[in-house]
Amino acid sequence: MRSKIYPTLSVLVLALAACNLARVPAIVTGTPIIVTSTPVIIDTPSPTPTVGNIPLPTQLNMPVISSPGLIHIAFLDSSNGWGIASNDGGFILRTADGGTTWLNTTPPGLTGIGYSTDLTVLDINTAWVLIPNADFFTGTLYRTSDGGLTWSSFAVPFGGANLQFLDANTGRALADRGAGAGSQSVELFQTSDGGATWLSVFNNDPTRPDSSGSLPLSGIKNGLTFLDANTGWVTGTRPVDGEVYLFVTHDGGVSWEQQSIPLPAGYETYQYMPQAPIFIGSDGFLPLIVYMSGTSEFTFYTTSDGGTSWTGDPMNANRVVMPGSYTFADALHGWSWDGGTNFYFTTDGAQTWGGMLASLDLSGRLSQLEFAPGPAGNYTGWALTGLDDAGHSQLYKTTDNGSTWINLIP
Repeated sequence: MRSKIYPTLSVLVLALAACNLARVPAIVTGTPIIVTSTPVIIDTPSPTPTVGNIPLPTQLNMPVISSPGLIHIAFLDSSNGWGIASNDGGFILRTADGGTTWLNTTPPGLTGIGYSTDLTVLDINTAWVLIPNADFFTGTLYRTSDGGLTWSSFAVPFGGANLQFLDANTGRALADRGAGAGSQSVELFQTSDGGATWLSVFNNDPTRPDSSGSLPLSGIKNGLTFLDANTGWVTGTRPVDGEVYLFVTHDGGVSWEQQSIPLPAGYETYQYMPQAPIFIGSDGFLPLIVYMSGTSEFTFYTTSDGGTSWTGDPMNANRVVMPGSYTFADALHGWSWDGGTNFYFTTDGAQTWGGMLASLDLSGRLSQLEFAPGPAGNYTGWALTGLDDAGHSQLYKTTDNGSTWINLIP
């Protein structure tokens, strides 16, 4: 399952699940700003052969990091995953045994890895690491195509951004350009060469002559998802009753329009916070928090036509769960958990949700939830806690769809 490790453009209440994306050539219109940089190839020094016989794609051993202070995980399947750890200057990590062993793939000399670090994963071999500069408006992007054995680095015109790659070459970055008083300026960049060069195709900064208001300055943006190189969505929130802040583009991000989401009668007086859509092929999920009468609930609107239309019913109790971390392993199977007693699952693509009693209580500590298809028709899952005062996190794993959990990192 593809996942992305992120800092968001604003504070999110939920973790974003990854998505499988269609791949078509990019469309760029207008007069883009061309940002170029000279790649620097960084070779990883000869690793200490202490891993043993873990089946890495390169068949090479890498140093093991024992009990890493993980702050984010991204699993591609039941065995292979990537992670960020913040202890001892920080690490970029890989696992090939489902999270039991973590291997150090950090670019040499790179330190200061933490919550502001963005790790975007495409597959077992291909990943990008975004490190913001002190100004947070520029940064350095590291790229590997051999599972972390070697890295290239590029200076980029953004530091804090929602970063997404559709394939090894085509990427998008929605960069934060400043927020205040319920408004946020953003800039959208495209790349067609794996992150070496970036084109600015949109901004809504009113102080710039090339700005556009099709994606309004008002509202705090919290997510970006592109289905292909042309069609994408930005989500966010502003204190407007009955509004779902969902804007769509069909020209690669050059122009935007608000997409209407059907709400039940009587729900026009509530406020909403959508999260970035999740796509698995043309099937998609739009997570939506509904704030109502001093409380909140969580539901998922769905699409089967690539986001052209969305359907849902937050009045239907079978489609509503308590707010928490969520993930989808495929177009049918998903999980949502608040870390305590409220553990939900769906087997019909979020049309209905059931509940189960988990053997693990992470109330107030659950940071991230991940699931991927596992052996014998079961699904393998991971639950990551936040860091404690000593800088430690715990990682738990399930191989029976979430019924029982084992502790991988105590």
